[in-house]
Amino acid sequence: MSPVVAIMLVATIIATVYVALIAMHVLAIRGGERPGERYRPRIARWLAAGDERRRGRAETAATRRLLASSLDRASYRAAMAAMAAQDAVEHPVEIPKTKM
Repeated sequence: MSPVVAIMLVATIIATVYVALIAMHVLAIRGGERPGERYRPRIARWLAAGDERRRGRAETAATRRLLASSLDRASYRAAMAAMAAQDAVEHPVEIPKTKM
């Protein structure tokens, strides 16, 4: 096998794995599962939880600053309100319509 063919083969394998990980990530974010799927791969759940970890760190930092008196209550409330507004944009609550 020539070196060029070997490099192309490795590149194809890497691209295929990358596309599969992106697809699993999208499924995890949307919460959708394929019929008959029992679980989501751990890597997809971990990737989807990245924003949650970031928000958790920001909330923890704001709380620590409040407790250390380097942040006043009004600023803390404003920071929490901003985080809640961002979360509402990223994860809107969908209420199903009821039939009457």
